Amino acid sequence: MIKTVLILFWILFSSISVFASYEEALKLFESGNYSESLKILADNLDIGKDMVPDSPNYNLRYLAAHNHWKLGNANSAIAHFSRCMEIKKDTIDPYIDLGLFYLERGRFADSEATCRRGLEIKSAPMLYYIIGRTYLARQNFQIARENFEKANSLDPEFYMSYNELGIALMNLGRIGEANTAFTIANTLSPRNAQILNNLGVSHEAMGNQKSATAAFKKALELDPNNDEIKNNLSRSEK
Repeated sequence: MIKTVLILFWILFSSISVFASYEEALKLFESGNYSESLKILADNLDIGKDMVPDSPNYNLRYLAAHNHWKLGNANSAIAHFSRCMEIKKDTIDPYIDLGLFYLERGRFADSEATCRRGLEIKSAPMLYYIIGRTYLARQNFQIARENFEKANSLDPEFYMSYNELGIALMNLGRIGEANTAFTIANTLSPRNAQILNNLGVSHEAMGNQKSATAAFKKALELDPNNDEIKNNLSRSEK
């Protein structure tokens, strides 16, 4: 009986210790001390316990992946995200973050493939949004539009997706629909300078010069050093 109690106490103590170490590593990550954060995670990660129920390894690896991402260690980031997918097979977070990781690096095919694997687990707006971003970058505006619209249908308050939808529609020559998308994005996120700038561009394309100028002025108030907004406002005021 005493032996059993001691074992349970040791398991509880170890769990508390790992949790405290994880919290410390998380604080270091949030403060930009990525290498120091990784050292703590490495000291607490027992790779042999990846598949043990209630193991802390998922959280440790997930944070490690983000540290490696920030440090530019691509292979290590990918390896940790991939292992997270194996540990929690019903969780889409690693697919979303790995998709964003690939997107940031211009690896659009890998980003799309990762997100489509995630969609086999759950139909999530962020996964469609990332796929849309990959097609926007590849200038396939129709497929980009379809994915942004799918993201918006799943999350009607996803303002980033409405903004990107507006960009796709502008490139498709559907200016009125783009203006509507930017207007919705602006309603959902009224203090976003880039959305206001895009809204101004769409107003200008429609010939609504007064509305365009008003939008550019609001955008510049929020982002006074943005040269693109400055140029747009200067042009609209002529």
